[in-house]
Amino acid sequence: MKFNHLIKINQIQLNNTAGSKKKVLESISHIVNDNYPELSTNKVFETLINRERLGSTGIGHGVALPHGRLSECTDTIGIFISLSTGVDYDAIDKEPVKLLFALLVPEHSTEEHLQILAKLAEFFRNKENRQILNNASSPESVYNILINI
Repeated sequence: MKFNHLIKINQIQLNNTAGSKKKVLESISHIVNDNYPELSTNKVFETLINRERLGSTGIGHGVALPHGRLSECTDTIGIFISLSTGVDYDAIDKEPVKLLFALLVPEHSTEEHLQILAKLAEFFRNKENRQILNNASSPESVYNILINI
């Protein structure tokens, strides 16, 4: 499974200065709306925050995989953000989160959604992968890594 259909270079943001979980989810919502104007910033934010209310998507090792289903979404969308400073994300290991890969999927795509999340979790479990992304200096370099997950 290649991720080049999920993410574009302009859906990658490095050194975001959001200081809280809420601000990070707002940033993700704005990036989605900038690239997919038909998707409301508020609707994307509500979808992500409602999923977080069910339980944190912070998977540990400074990584979170916020995700949700949107009825208005026709294709699966990925957004990558690295933070300049880790934020409290209620992660499973209580560590601050610095790397986020957000995923929005059409309401009906259950199996694809789960496969992508599993692949992302596997990728981010690898310490070397996390270090490379934490040290990345350009969206292009991150893109070249992410499209080959």
